[in-house]
Amino acid sequence: MKVVSRPRFIYPNLGHGHAWYGVDVYRLGLAVLVVLRDQDDHEGPSLTNALEGMARKVRRELLEEAGLAGLKTHWITWSRTDGIASVVSFTDEEALAGPRWSYLPPAEFAKVLAAFGAEDQFEAWIREGALEVEEWIESTGEERKRPD
Repeated sequence: MKVVSRPRFIYPNLGHGHAWYGVDVYRLGLAVLVVLRDQDDHEGPSLTNALEGMARKVRRELLEEAGLAGLKTHWITWSRTDGIASVVSFTDEEALAGPRWSYLPPAEFAKVLAAFGAEDQFEAWIREGALEVEEWIESTGEERKRPD
């Protein structure tokens, strides 16, 4: 179930004002899923380069406010530019430092979202141009019915 959604989550942009990313937070029992979405429509550093600071800001401003900071948190980054999702783990989870990325295929990303009750969200992100529908279909091997 989606708990928080911020299409433009603002953070300081290393001397050039502000930049932003989309953030969606979901909860399933004692687990939290945070999806950080780089829409590539800002003048700031990439999500990869800003990840540790963004994760700390999300925890402080979103997770703590929603009472989710103490739960097991799973992090996923998603880039509109290359259409790639990655699972992020931290070598120091308390400090959210030392990020490591693992590629998450589109079909697996869709399954993760479905587990958190957000199966329609992935389709919406595809439709807003973050992934090409035909490429997504090919990568998942799914046959999609088209309206007549």
